[in-house]
Amino acid sequence: MNRNKSMSERIGMVIVYSILILFCSSIILAFMNVIAISLSGKTSVMRGEVTFIPKNVNFEAYKVIIQKDSVWSAYANTLFIIIAGTPLQIMLTCFAAFPLSRTDLVGKKFITLMLVFTMWFSAGMIPMFLLVRTLKLYNTLWALIVPGLISAYNVMIIRNFFQEIPSSLEESARIDGCNDARVLFQIFIPLSKPVLATVSLWVIVGYWNNYMSALIYIRNPKLYTLQVVLRNIVLTGSDISGEVLSAQENDEELLSDCIKYAAIIVTTIPIMCVYPFLQKYFVKGVIVGAVKG
Repeated sequence: MNRNKSMSERIGMVIVYSILILFCSSIILAFMNVIAISLSGKTSVMRGEVTFIPKNVNFEAYKVIIQKDSVWSAYANTLFIIIAGTPLQIMLTCFAAFPLSRTDLVGKKFITLMLVFTMWFSAGMIPMFLLVRTLKLYNTLWALIVPGLISAYNVMIIRNFFQEIPSSLEESARIDGCNDARVLFQIFIPLSKPVLATVSLWVIVGYWNNYMSALIYIRNPKLYTLQVVLRNIVLTGSDISGEVLSAQENDEELLSDCIKYAAIIVTTIPIMCVYPFLQKYFVKGVIVGAVKG
């Protein structure tokens, strides 16, 4: 029986790994195709000769992107949102998760229920827009930061992690005269680096990919985020100068496609560089933070 179980487990693992390999391969090959087209010559792309290896390599498309002031402005706006919003969101999330992790909190079940309720039901777009306008945040970068400073899902993940910390550590700190603030900042937060790194990664990626909020709350083109500028380049071409295109042998459509692919790479590479630094915390933070509910 054990032999049959072992064989079924092996077959299951082969199937799982095969699916994962196919999934990852599709992503990697698509990404390689985007890179190859962005680096290839116009003639090779027009003939359909480019697959995963660039042909007639040139960097004209990247030069056009680098020369766009709107791209650099969007980078600055996005980085400001990440630098300002991530620490604030992590801090407020810890402030919400810490009391919910205590067994002696009065009304803990009701508060948790109300918090979880917001994960499935929300007021909607119009009330949120009215709130942003009432708070004088409309057409400012803070409109992309303040409304989403607390995520119920992140609160539950960090709360579950806090519950896994031995109560004896807190009791020892209380005996030494520590109050709630010192217990949080000197014990819980230093021991919670895996889950905080994981949630920080989610927050950073969320801010980086934030697109809809910028379309709703931002009207000043100088305040556009990177995803809005990327959308204009890829879908409408509104950020591609006609003067620049006409300077490239009048192959406007072809050069436009090369610029679109180059813009995708330019806006994707930076966020990919963040993952290696947080990857060692990722699995541990997700598993420990999600197991206990």
